[in-house]
Amino acid sequence: MASSPSSLSPPKIPMELHEINRAKLTKSLRDHLSLSSRPLKGFVFLQGGEEQTRYCTDHAELFRQESYFAYLFGVKEPDFYGAIDIETGESVLFAPRLPEDYAVWLGEIKPLSFFKERYMVSMVFYTDEIAKVLHDRFQGSGKPLLFLLHGLNTDSNKFSKPADFEGIEKFKTDMSTLHPILTECRVIKSGNGGCSYPVC
Repeated sequence: MASSPSSLSPPKIPMELHEINRAKLTKSLRDHLSLSSRPLKGFVFLQGGEEQTRYCTDHAELFRQESYFAYLFGVKEPDFYGAIDIETGESVLFAPRLPEDYAVWLGEIKPLSFFKERYMVSMVFYTDEIAKVLHDRFQGSGKPLLFLLHGLNTDSNKFSKPADFEGIEKFKTDMSTLHPILTECRVIKSGNGGCSYPVC
């Protein structure tokens, strides 16, 4: 007997789970910074997966989201960025600003409000607004601090790619703190009350 279409589809993951994941990470990171006598300021900042084409053609390969980005935000589309304000816990998505002719070939261009509602984040802006938005939201002196994802995956023996965007030179960056904490959050499944990352 042939399987029904529903049985062939992966189970849907409720967006509330990604909210829980973001809260777990924020708590664990705050605990780590507190025990290190560091200020609870700055942004977790991740770059999602990028759309790839097949060799020299314009044929887009099947897109799969970067795993850490998917864990925190659940975004299914390519070329997004995401941030979490450590001080407030607020989450921000940055969507690519698509050209008008995108709609001719690939369908409706969704407004930012669509992504805010779909992914249950605090706010959404375009990727060309990253530097301005983060500077505007930063409550402190000097350059805002970005906690970027960079670390070794011991299964693949490859390193996570830290986020990069136009204007990143206007920020301070930390590429050693986030990876072990976020990795531990992913290992300990949701529902346990938080991460177990050793902060001392």
